[in-house]
Amino acid sequence: MLVTIIRTCIMYVFVVGALRMMGKRQIGELEASELVVTIIISDIAAMPITNMEVPLVSNIAAIMVLMILEVLLSYLAYKQPKARGFLYGRPSTFYENGKFDQQEMLKQRFNVADIMEEVRGNGACSLEDVDFIVMETNGKVSVILKSDSSPVTPQQLKIKSEPVKMSYIIIDNGNIIKECMEHLGLNDDWLKNCLKKHGVKSASDVFYLSFERDSGKVVLIPMEKR
Repeated sequence: MLVTIIRTCIMYVFVVGALRMMGKRQIGELEASELVVTIIISDIAAMPITNMEVPLVSNIAAIMVLMILEVLLSYLAYKQPKARGFLYGRPSTFYENGKFDQQEMLKQRFNVADIMEEVRGNGACSLEDVDFIVMETNGKVSVILKSDSSPVTPQQLKIKSEPVKMSYIIIDNGNIIKECMEHLGLNDDWLKNCLKKHGVKSASDVFYLSFERDSGKVVLIPMEKR
């Protein structure tokens, strides 16, 4: 039992580290090759956990080989557009300027019902509101609305909009986020004064504390008593 727990912990840490090294994309954004590698790594990692006779080292070595190959191929695709097209494919245009590309839809096994689902999901009710429909290499469908069907922006109305103000989390569930404080140039004295100003004794009594860099606005939510 203890051996199983130890092997499970080792494989968990190693697989999480390997996936982090390969990138931070979400499952829905993975290219086909990346998804395949992720599934294979999961299967390899499960083998030494469920079967004690499988050597742990050999499976770790196999995962490392897959990880290295994926990183190298990703770097090659990053540097060479032709290699990216070969490895990941190219976007497929299903609809352009009022016309369907039926051959491309047949090739990708995408029917009109699928197209309309994507159109409605992007806030349009009819193809008359759409200029382009493109399936990206990761399988996500992009719907480009016509200019007169797109949401109106302040720039189009010639209205001067307020700049976006970035808010940073300083305390999350009683834990101080030191990285954010260093990034903002805030020190411990600032935090102590901030807590004192809001009548809070320590960071452990704070559920949420944010700081808006441009305005200096602070939002503090105290921890609920349990």
